[in-house]
Amino acid sequence: MISALAIPAAMRIGLIEFVSIEIPRKERFTIARGSSDVAENVFVAVHAGDLVGQGCAAPTDVTGETRVSVLDVLPAFVRALDGHELRKPGELADKLDKIVPGNPSAKAAIDMAVYDLAAQEAGVPLFRFLGGTRDRMATDMTIGIMPTAPAVERARRWVKDGFRSLKVKVGADPRSDLERLRAIRAAVGPRVELRVDGNQGYAWGQALSFARAAKDLDIAIFEQPVPRTDYEGMRTLAESSPIPVMADEMVLTPDDAKRVRWSNCARAVNLKLMKHGGLTRTSDVDTICASAGYPTMVGCMGEPQLSIAAGLHFALASKNVRWLDLDSWLNLASDPSTGLGFEKGELIAPSKPGLGIDVHWAAFG
Repeated sequence: MISALAIPAAMRIGLIEFVSIEIPRKERFTIARGSSDVAENVFVAVHAGDLVGQGCAAPTDVTGETRVSVLDVLPAFVRALDGHELRKPGELADKLDKIVPGNPSAKAAIDMAVYDLAAQEAGVPLFRFLGGTRDRMATDMTIGIMPTAPAVERARRWVKDGFRSLKVKVGADPRSDLERLRAIRAAVGPRVELRVDGNQGYAWGQALSFARAAKDLDIAIFEQPVPRTDYEGMRTLAESSPIPVMADEMVLTPDDAKRVRWSNCARAVNLKLMKHGGLTRTSDVDTICASAGYPTMVGCMGEPQLSIAAGLHFALASKNVRWLDLDSWLNLASDPSTGLGFEKGELIAPSKPGLGIDVHWAAFG
């Protein structure tokens, strides 16, 4: 569990602004469930006195949200939080849950903006506000589903750019997936960590055959290979796969994390602020995972630097987070937020108080 500092003085929430934007991707991103050419985001600004906290929602089918649904629910949060006196940022999660169930990415935008405010008021970067000491962590770079030749070209390019780990999307066809994975391993050599993500694309028998065939490729994790509702398939894989199985889409809430533990159907869990509803609920899920002996990864949806920074700050403060998958911002053709550092495959948290990210609101027109 992250351990946040106390806010030096209670803050009263005032104006809350939000605006949506579609950001084109540099190239089409394809996973087992489909393809996307744009990333949909809703930026939020929460004012408290002279300070402004900023957050971002990245709705997807995983959370059951759209950009329109986020815009529809945010006014309810604005009305409920007007004049709210904030003493601890973690207290807001329960209040938001009472207003409306679900809608985790909309809640995440408000939640991270409030944590941004609290850390600014304390005068420290958010990771330090949360109890972290390190300021950087290595992330992977994701290679979507595509033919083998361009996948290998991208793998070589990303390794040349400093990435020490790659996530390879699979789940379309086990045979071509395995061929592509073998070619990538041959191209990048044995020292680059490879992770694979099925995005629910396989039946459990396909997934098990794939894992056994890929055993010699030294794969670090096999992420959500089967549908989110297939607990028995995930249990079989967790027990029989030579590659450690990670749960992703099947874990949105703390109760979901408990079900995974009770069902013994994973060996690790992918955390995402957008899935869980912000830093507070992500911490709740991470705590359950830690108690079950499940290391975690902090991942992302199609997110800009603003919310990627929030995920990084969280990861830096959690001893249970072993992996980072915060790369989506590098595939955006433009980004209204800036300030995140990147060097030799590592994300570097800004040293300014709060999230430390600048949002260029003029970019929204």
